[in-house]
Amino acid sequence: MDKYQNTIGIVINKKTIKETDLLVTLLTPKNGKIVALAKGAKNTKSSRLSCLQLGNTIKIQLYKKNDYLWISEAKTVTPFLQNQKTLTQLNLLFYFLEILNRLIAENQQIEKIYQISQEIINAINQNQFQRYIKNEILFLDTLGFGTPNEINQYFLKKDYKTTQQLIKGFFESIIEKPLESNKLFK
Repeated sequence: MDKYQNTIGIVINKKTIKETDLLVTLLTPKNGKIVALAKGAKNTKSSRLSCLQLGNTIKIQLYKKNDYLWISEAKTVTPFLQNQKTLTQLNLLFYFLEILNRLIAENQQIEKIYQISQEIINAINQNQFQRYIKNEILFLDTLGFGTPNEINQYFLKKDYKTTQQLIKGFFESIIEKPLESNKLFK
C-alpha cells in the first residue's frame, strides 16, 4: 500500500482505544480487510464518528506511518442506519459483520468478496431476505467452503428460515465456535 491512499470500505468492526481514538476494521475492494486507527474520532468536534458506524460504506483517506494505517478523513457514501431498521435487520447486520470479521484475515483480499458483502448489506437494508440468503450462499462458495447440499435443497424449496439456520450452523462449524452477535437480541 502507498503511503497515502483514498479508498472506500465497509465498516465491519470498531473498538475504542483510550478515550477518543477508534480502531476501525474495514473491508475494502482492493486491500481486503484492513485495520486503521482513527485518532480523536470520538472527540465531540470530530466529524468522522458519524461516518464510522457499523455497516456504513465510507470513503476514507488513509496514510501509513510506522507500519500502521491511520484514517485522516472519512465521508459516508451509503449509511446503513439512514432509515429506521427492525431488530431482525440489525441482528442480521451484526451477524454478517461478525462473520466477515472472523473469516477474512487482515490484509487478505479475496476477489468478489467486497461486492458480495455490499450486496448482502443492501439486501438487509432493503429487507429482502431471499436475496440476502442467496448472497450468503454465494459468499460461502466464493470463500471456497462450498455449500452443503442440504442448504441448497431448503433454499430451492423456499424454506428460508431453515436455510438460514443451516447456514448459521455451517458458519459456526467453520469458525469452530458460536457466533456472539445472536446474543445481542435475546
